[in-house]
Amino acid sequence: MNNNSPFVSIIVPAYNCEKTISKCLNSLLALDYPQYEVIIVDDGSTDSTPKILKDYDDKIIIIQTKNLGPSHARNIAVKQSKGEYVAFTDSDCIVDKNWLMELFKGFGDEKVVGVGGDQLSPEDEIEFGKDVQTFMKAVGFVSDYLKTHKKIIETKHNPTCNVMYKKNVLLEVGLFDENLWPGEDVEIDLKIKKIGYKLYYNPDAIVYHYRPQNIESFSKMMKRYGWAQAYLLRKHGLFRFIQLEPFLLIISLFLIIFFLVKNIKIGIGLLILFSLLTFVWLMIKAKNIRKGFIFITLFIRLLYYWNIGFVSYFFVGTNK
Repeated sequence: MNNNSPFVSIIVPAYNCEKTISKCLNSLLALDYPQYEVIIVDDGSTDSTPKILKDYDDKIIIIQTKNLGPSHARNIAVKQSKGEYVAFTDSDCIVDKNWLMELFKGFGDEKVVGVGGDQLSPEDEIEFGKDVQTFMKAVGFVSDYLKTHKKIIETKHNPTCNVMYKKNVLLEVGLFDENLWPGEDVEIDLKIKKIGYKLYYNPDAIVYHYRPQNIESFSKMMKRYGWAQAYLLRKHGLFRFIQLEPFLLIISLFLIIFFLVKNIKIGIGLLILFSLLTFVWLMIKAKNIRKGFIFITLFIRLLYYWNIGFVSYFFVGTNK
């Protein structure tokens, strides 16, 4: 691309990200693309993030907000951005130098208004973070969040850690729901698809994404994902298969209890069969015994906390 290339505004919401923000910014400032601006929204950070950002204030645009959440931060930045295209990533991501160039390769049709890409582990990611990355990609949890496709394809959803949109379409659909996070990117893609536009995914548009650094952080993340899906289900009705999971789980548990009461041997047999099939499936996905047991631990945590988050909002209406 040359100086006639579309101007891109890159938006990054930031909150207490002192460990990763410099890596994120250094990668953004090293992009192989002629015309772009970097907008960082410091959403009320209480660690050294604001101090670190001051070292970049001659290279980036910094917006200060009062801990109102990533959706609010992105909306403010979109309204102030100058780009014809708006790209999003997160403060715990490092972008590949060809990131924007690869995202543009997905805009081959005038109906395509958004293109996303792949997520990999950074080289200096800790072992637990790498295990979370391989687990999430292997089990395909949170449909369309992590993909395994090897070529450019149409998709229903791209997460905001790695995506670029035509700015006018974001404004057309009313930007992000500021009461929703996570899941605000799922909803905006739903709104975009509803009015007839297309979204694409290019696996060569890469960001390196740091994952939760311990099991407690992973559990909290799963609980937030569950909460978000319940919020979306109540707001829009059923539109993702994953939103059926809690109800299928409840039905399965009732069936097992029913058989335990009616015939304990059949009930125990079903329980053992279900557990064995899950164990084998996770071992196959993990491809080795060590990762297999890690996957089992993560899957149990995922199943428990995701459903706790979902039930807490859908049936009780409590906040995340």
